[in-house]
Order: sequence, then C-alpha cells, then structure tokens
Amino acid sequence: MVGNEYAKAIYELAHEYNKAKVFSNCFMTVFETGFNNEEFMEIMVSPVINKEEKKEIIKKVYFQLDEDFIHLLFVIIDHNRFSLFKEIYDEYESLILNDNNVVKAQVFSACELNDKLMNEVITALEFKYKDKKIEVENIINPELIGGLRVLVNNESVDLSLKNSLTKLKESLL
Repeated sequence: MVGNEYAKAIYELAHEYNKAKVFSNCFMTVFETGFNNEEFMEIMVSPVINKEEKKEIIKKVYFQLDEDFIHLLFVIIDHNRFSLFKEIYDEYESLILNDNNVVKAQVFSACELNDKLMNEVITALEFKYKDKKIEVENIINPELIGGLRVLVNNESVDLSLKNSLTKLKESLL
C-alpha cells in the first residue's frame, strides 16, 4: 500500500515534468541492474549503512539517469522504502499503461500456446476490457498439468486442470 502512494506521487511528478517515459526507462534501468543484484539490494535496505552512503552509491552507479529521478530515489532512501522499489515500479507502470489504455495479461500454460488459442484468449480479454489495447505474454509453467491461468491487473482466472481437479476433490469431501 505504501508503495502505491509513492508510485502515484512519482507518476504525478512525471506528468508535471513531462517525463513519464523518462521515468519509466529510469525505473527499468534501476530494476534490471540494481534490484536484481543481491549485493546492491542488501546495501540499499541495510539499516547499518547510513542514508548518505546509499545516496553516494546511487550517484556513482546511476550518474547517467535523469536528475529528477535520482532525487526521487533519494526520497525513497530517506524514508527507508527501498525494499518497496519493485512494488513502486510495478504500480507506476500500471498507471502508465492505464493512461495509454493498455491492459497487460500474463497467460500461464504448460506449453506454448498456438496461434488459435492465443487469439481466443485475446478475444476474450478484448470483450472484457473494451476499448483497451491488449498485450499478452505467454509464460510457460510446466507445473500446470493442462489448461490456463490468466493474470490481469492482479486479477487471476485459474482455468488450469490442477485447479479443476482440486475443486472437484473439495466438492466430493
């Protein structure tokens, strides 16, 4: 929840400064290079390392990023919220997608979906999310026995065989 508030504030600043895309790129850079680096994250969330040292690391590592975005990272550091970076980034991207009338869907399946099935999924999503552009990512999950699990805007529709069997088992008990 706190991450959402930060994302909304950053989103509003991005629009005020006309830097929505710039901030998106900065978020992606920090996420890909920093958030996925265990050592970097340990430093950024450590209560032992002082805030000024963390800011110096940010300045040295991300000197090429937008200055306003760097200052936003400093605010996140000042309030000990760097552990929420991914949540802030995800919510910021959701706000940007919503601005652009885009809905991102993740479709989990045991194997890659063929064109016919992918088009059926897209058609169903277009029906539900009228007037929105649909972007679908097929994620292979070998743990699914069959069927699909669709995740859109934190809503999940579980059409997997495993889920169907679990429901059947529960109804028999």
